[in-house]
Amino acid sequence: MRTRIFALLAAVAALVSCAPAAAAAPGVPWHPCEDNAKVECAVVPVPIDWAKPDGPKIDLAVARRPAADPAHRAGSLVYAPAGPGSSGVDAVANDQIFGLLFPPEQAARFDVVSFDPRGVRRSHPVLCDEKALGELNHPAPRNAAEFDRLLAAQAALGRSCRDRTGPLIDHLDSNVQARDLDALRAALGEQTLNIYALSYGTVLGQMYAELFPGRIRTLVLDANVDHSASTERTDVTGSRAAQESFDVFVRWCAASAACSLRGKDVKAIVADLYAKADAGELTDPDDPAVRLDRGSLAQKILEPLGNADVAGVARRIAALAGPRPAARAGAGGPAPNALPIYLFCADHRNDIDSYRDLQRVRARSAAVAPDVKTGWHGVPQLCANPPFRTTNPPHRLHVRGAPPILVTNSRYDDSTPHAGAVRVAEQIGNAALVTYDGLGHGAAPRGRCMRDVVSAYLIDRRVPAAGTRCPAVPLP
Repeated sequence: MRTRIFALLAAVAALVSCAPAAAAAPGVPWHPCEDNAKVECAVVPVPIDWAKPDGPKIDLAVARRPAADPAHRAGSLVYAPAGPGSSGVDAVANDQIFGLLFPPEQAARFDVVSFDPRGVRRSHPVLCDEKALGELNHPAPRNAAEFDRLLAAQAALGRSCRDRTGPLIDHLDSNVQARDLDALRAALGEQTLNIYALSYGTVLGQMYAELFPGRIRTLVLDANVDHSASTERTDVTGSRAAQESFDVFVRWCAASAACSLRGKDVKAIVADLYAKADAGELTDPDDPAVRLDRGSLAQKILEPLGNADVAGVARRIAALAGPRPAARAGAGGPAPNALPIYLFCADHRNDIDSYRDLQRVRARSAAVAPDVKTGWHGVPQLCANPPFRTTNPPHRLHVRGAPPILVTNSRYDDSTPHAGAVRVAEQIGNAALVTYDGLGHGAAPRGRCMRDVVSAYLIDRRVPAAGTRCPAVPLP
């Protein structure tokens, strides 16, 4: 039955692809981008509230690189940017980032298009009061009073963001973004889209598949966020993935001469750092005025693993354990960026509403991550008291009528765990999960095997066999 359905969908998609391509995209007034004249920029107007399509609008900033081989153009490939809060315009305009995301065979066959999502950079950015943002410049709550202070600080910040941003603050979720994406499709003159969604962009990709399954030619969901997961499940799954990624680093360090900590008890060094962080005695080697708590220490240690930079992890641990000036009294942790918090909160309802709940989730996360104690995203503290309703709350995906979707994920990714990709593929049903058996955030560009699988799917709609795995690129 599934084979017959796929054959029918492929036949329909083939008929659609035979329609004249909108090479000139007459609905979009392109002009050379300021940052890169080889790239075309434009704006596409979209309503602030899609329930009122004739109401006030904002301009969605868009960028496009025309196909390098226009005679063999296969359509538009839209990049749904990572984040939340990343600029798709910057990704397309920056030659280095573009080259990392899109290999030559894809750049040859597609007009690669992306945008700044509403609320981001050039597309009516979310604005907040700097002083209110600074009030969140404290370590994670250590008692009920500090948890209540966090809630009050988030409420004050939210009020400032609402005052400075205006009505858009209530219309930021990924369902709304999916409607923006479909407006971009229409402006491009395309009947169907090819979409590469990365990291938080996978939530947008998932919502687009729910709302507009018949307008997809191909869809790659890479480094997947499981939008169905609760706050607790997200944090525990992320902590387990963080521990697994750290274990990869420890094994590499024990065997590689490139590890500056080789021969030392890395786990004991890290355990001492966490003890100091828990006691409020650990400062940032890059800024001794900043005290590091568990979450910010985990970020320092784990962040390079997103780029499979194991040598960078060793250098960071050595710097954290080394001597440095004493911290000034009263220093706190780094202030969060309010913009991605509120984009995330539009899609995720935080169901932790007390310090007791926070302690319980922390304990569960620490139990599955004995060395790193936690994931580094601080999920239980995000969206604890946002200034608006979660308009796209977590739910299981309901995708019907879409062509086969490609789901890709690194096996070791503490930002978007592999377990989440497994659940996303199961929920979609008509999906092929391909696993990169290595380390790093984002699997599609990693190694020849992954690039070949993704390119064959995007260009020729060749769906890989279920359970396909690609070998890890060797670490140094």
